[in-house]
Amino acid sequence: MKPFSCSAACLAFAFLATAFSTAATGDQATISPPGTDPAADAPAAGSTAIDFDDVVADVSGRYFAMNPEMATYYGVPESVAGPGRDSQLGGLSPAAEAERRAIAAAIVAQLEAVDSTALNPREAIVHAVLLTQFRNASGPARVVDYGAVFSDYGNWFLPYPVTQLSGPQIAIPGILEKQQRVASSADADAYLTRLAGYANAIDEVITKIDADRKLGVVPPDFIIDKAVAVIEARSLAAPSEHSLVTSFRKRLDEAGVADSDKHAAKAATLIETGVYPANRRLVAALKVLRDNAGSEAGVWRLPNGDAFYRAMITHMTDTTLDPQEIHDIGLAEVTRILSEMDAILRAEGYTDGTVGERMSALGEEERFVYPNTDAGKIRLIADLNAQMAEIEPLLPQWFGLLPKAQLVVKRVPVYAEQSATGGFYDAPAMDGSRPGTYWINLRDTAIWPSYSLKTLTYHEANPGHHLQTVIGMEQQSPILQTVLYSNAFGEGWGLYAEALAKEMGLYDDDPFSDLGRLQDELHRAIRLVVDTGMHALKWSREQAIRYMVETEGAHPSEAEAEIDRYVVWPGQALGYKIGMLRIQALRAEAEAKMGEGFDIREFHDEVLRNDAVPLDVLGAKIERWMQ
Repeated sequence: MKPFSCSAACLAFAFLATAFSTAATGDQATISPPGTDPAADAPAAGSTAIDFDDVVADVSGRYFAMNPEMATYYGVPESVAGPGRDSQLGGLSPAAEAERRAIAAAIVAQLEAVDSTALNPREAIVHAVLLTQFRNASGPARVVDYGAVFSDYGNWFLPYPVTQLSGPQIAIPGILEKQQRVASSADADAYLTRLAGYANAIDEVITKIDADRKLGVVPPDFIIDKAVAVIEARSLAAPSEHSLVTSFRKRLDEAGVADSDKHAAKAATLIETGVYPANRRLVAALKVLRDNAGSEAGVWRLPNGDAFYRAMITHMTDTTLDPQEIHDIGLAEVTRILSEMDAILRAEGYTDGTVGERMSALGEEERFVYPNTDAGKIRLIADLNAQMAEIEPLLPQWFGLLPKAQLVVKRVPVYAEQSATGGFYDAPAMDGSRPGTYWINLRDTAIWPSYSLKTLTYHEANPGHHLQTVIGMEQQSPILQTVLYSNAFGEGWGLYAEALAKEMGLYDDDPFSDLGRLQDELHRAIRLVVDTGMHALKWSREQAIRYMVETEGAHPSEAEAEIDRYVVWPGQALGYKIGMLRIQALRAEAEAKMGEGFDIREFHDEVLRNDAVPLDVLGAKIERWMQ
């Protein structure tokens, strides 16, 4: 294969090399040097696999005890997660947060005590992944007292307990409606027990909101307003018509569970007597909180905000890059991608205005717009299914390992459209009871011009998140290794997959979809600029929105939603481009070193074989593979 041409990205690679060099000599896990024995999984001299397996089992049990929702999300068996996890909720009070931090610190110490040089290569990778992920995820907790460690998304640190995108008011209904198994009377009881715990979870998070307020931590006013709007929108239906009741009843009936009427009636009562009153208490608390809120978007304004953001960068990108360095990488990538887009636009006769202006005009052309009607949305989903079918027969030419789990496309439920992101992926259950799901948010089809959809499909489905996630899950790695995925690897792979689809010929004779691909890559480069702009360089929210709209031609409503996402998840959006650049750099290095011996299928298999590992672990793994 032709080596990756870096052009302006060479600046990015130089920065990344510096970051990984620093990380390798600092507080990072390491992988033992490679051996030549083909029996790579045999225990090294002086070690026993059982001892390390015991460590992994103990760490896994402790993790799922503090975050039982993740056991449900991934369909983790009780033998790993512990009994009754599907009926439990993690604590959200200040005391529970302190306990989580203590557990995380104890796990780091436990993993640091393992002699990694005595592990075989497979064990060494597992050890490096777990140690790096627990260190990085708990890193922000070592510099600030506020926020939540190991929160809604498995291992993410979040600065605010409740926002428009996260918090128990979103996470608990999401688990119950999308991942909670309802196939028996026992499952129904677990569902109702967890639903009954919702009110207490809300009361606990209210105490956490107040505790963080006393530390000087209040979300921006526009974030509070959006959070309130989401909660109120979820509290309008009659209790018996609430989606937590109707979806529950539907699954009970589909599974043939006895006494489904009684179970559904209990759920409706819990909505009326527990969920709705709790939501009113949360809204009241947020409205009081808003009295102390300002409009500054960045975390620089929070106590020890600069150190916090740097810790979030390490957590979300697996690097020690400086915010200004990331900002500069973003600007260089924006310049490169705009040049490529300009060339295609000119070739298609679009010559007037900036690239952003031309893309805005393009997105409004009738031929690219799906009607914002039921029929238009049905056609959009049909097109997504057709794209997934088109790529399927090409995958064996590029991958030796292929996913076995099924994949389906689903529309984000109407009630969740305002709080959900545009498109996203949920992993299948490990027991095979639930397929992988590619979700598409159809709140407004104007945000999905037809030329943008191929890239979204390749990112979320194949060869993106579905292929990457399922291959990792099917390689017999410890379950916790799958759960604690690297944000930079996972999202970096998704963006790499978008570019790979072009190599696979899926944009041939389709210049407008190729523009859509470049616009999406531009979007990820812009994220480097606006995320660091707001959180380190003191950009306003309005400045960030304006930059996104003007530079890429984003729909204004989508730009606002995106920017507000970066406000509440600082650093997360950096992982896409940083991860992609790292994977591309490793591929270019392998192609140069291996010459005719380079096999793209083997390279991709090696990248994906051990789940979404931290980028420094990936680098060590690929170095060993090249030898």
